Amino acid sequence: MATAKNPQTRRIIPFVLIIASFCSLARARIIYVDNDAPGTNDGVSWADAYLCLQDALAVARSGDEIWVAQGIHRPDEQFVIVTRTGPQVVGSGDRAATFQLRDGMAIRGGYAGFGEPDPDARDVRLYETILSGDLNSDDGPAFANNAENSYHVVTGSGTDATAVLDGFTVTGGNASDASHGGYGGGMYNNLCRATVTNCTFSGNCATRGGGMANTGDIRILFGPTLTNCTFRGNWARWGGGMCIWQYCG
Repeated sequence: MATAKNPQTRRIIPFVLIIASFCSLARARIIYVDNDAPGTNDGVSWADAYLCLQDALAVARSGDEIWVAQGIHRPDEQFVIVTRTGPQVVGSGDRAATFQLRDGMAIRGGYAGFGEPDPDARDVRLYETILSGDLNSDDGPAFANNAENSYHVVTGSGTDATAVLDGFTVTGGNASDASHGGYGGGMYNNLCRATVTNCTFSGNCATRGGGMANTGDIRILFGPTLTNCTFRGNWARWGGGMCIWQYCG
């Protein structure tokens, strides 16, 4: 004999799905980064923004967006000490430090930030947000004094299209042969399908791909999607602006 269906069960299932969807949306958040923020530096607002982008990356989850205000942000800056004059950012000097993209997470620059009439105002030229590999802040013309610079300012390796970099100037990368074969001073991407939008890559150098290097397996599609991006003033032995290097294992 067939078992009668429970009508209450049919009504509960959609309700459970709605609750699950709502919880998923509730987890997504905006995390703020502004090196002028005077507050608690926990990323919940422009006034309380993280001082260092690395600190925001450390707590971000899939679905989050990181909004970064105008200014210069370096990948080795993630240590903050408190002095009588307030928090002070201390760089580690680690050339291997990099801003690593992650699936499901967008990093957006070009915001006015704390102290501006509208902190949420966004203009990537007016409020230039710089990701710099110049760890000592001493670079000169023609790549002078860049021996200590980051190997890769940004890394997109292993990400899909939901990893987003939007609205930055990426500069000061120096990919020597000591790191990943000298690929990608500005941005290094191995098996990467990230989304890169409204970005400028300038003043980076490498053996291969000064501004950006994309490597991957010829048996699968790879490489980020670039929209409205500019490459200028980069240098490399092969591919000053960009190097695309395919290989198979």
